[in-house]
Amino acid sequence: MRCVYCRKRAGFVRKVCDSCGRVIGVVDRAGGDVGLAGLVDLFVAEGLTREQVDVVLDAPVAGQPTLRDRLTANLANALMRGLGMPGRQSPEDVKRVREGMKNGGAGTWVKGETPTEWH
Repeated sequence: MRCVYCRKRAGFVRKVCDSCGRVIGVVDRAGGDVGLAGLVDLFVAEGLTREQVDVVLDAPVAGQPTLRDRLTANLANALMRGLGMPGRQSPEDVKRVREGMKNGGAGTWVKGETPTEWH
């Protein structure tokens, strides 16, 4: 089988290769309890390269939000709660914004407003 993240050989019945499995393991062990800098330190301690990590964090698996979308939502919610606001950012919200930006979206606006032109 091919790895669902990097598309390299994963094994006869395995869906994730060793390298991508190590990235997933670091993210699972961190459990959203460390910031981005702490997460980078954990990846380095595991001996993972930036390319290996980026492939896994940005891999679209079955149309679901990426791991990076999930981490971004967790970070946004922690920041909002730290400021006394309810954290309601979902990974799907992050995915929608990311895809909107990729498809030429210029930002966000309130319903009924006209988007501003950027010059």
